[in-house]
Amino acid sequence: MPFKKFDVGTDKLDFSFSYNNAETALLRKELAGNVNVDINDLRRVSLWKLDRVLEVTEETLECLRKVAAAEDLSVDATLSKRAVEMLVDSQGVGFPMASAMLKFLRPDVFPIIDVRAYRALTGTKPYYSTYTLTRYIAYAKELANIASRLGRPLSDIDEQLYCFDAKHNGKI
Repeated sequence: MPFKKFDVGTDKLDFSFSYNNAETALLRKELAGNVNVDINDLRRVSLWKLDRVLEVTEETLECLRKVAAAEDLSVDATLSKRAVEMLVDSQGVGFPMASAMLKFLRPDVFPIIDVRAYRALTGTKPYYSTYTLTRYIAYAKELANIASRLGRPLSDIDEQLYCFDAKHNGKI
């Protein structure tokens, strides 16, 4: 199927552009002509481009601080469940992103759930709409079991499954 090519002589450009409106306005205001641009500004543009504007409440941040400080924490503890749910309820965060954030805070408790690692573990491909707290906890427990059986840190297992899937299962 051939694509329509814009013709400046006959076509009009009178569309209403709408994309991440609040963040677009902020980025335009803060970055236009900014001679002090830094890596965090570029990361913010990258997230904007990926339609990943992140917004979390102070209550969510406080919950994450408690997760980071908890001495004896399990993935199915009330605090853990609350943290996952609060993150997933935040703008720009789904289960894969929430699990990545939590893994960096507590690699001993939270593995990242993503398509590749999940597919390597189960032989099935999850879809974004099928992620649930129950599914995540079951997945995390299974990875903890594998870590225990192999005598490896939990933080290695999701990464190894990701690599396993990339090698053996090809494209997502």
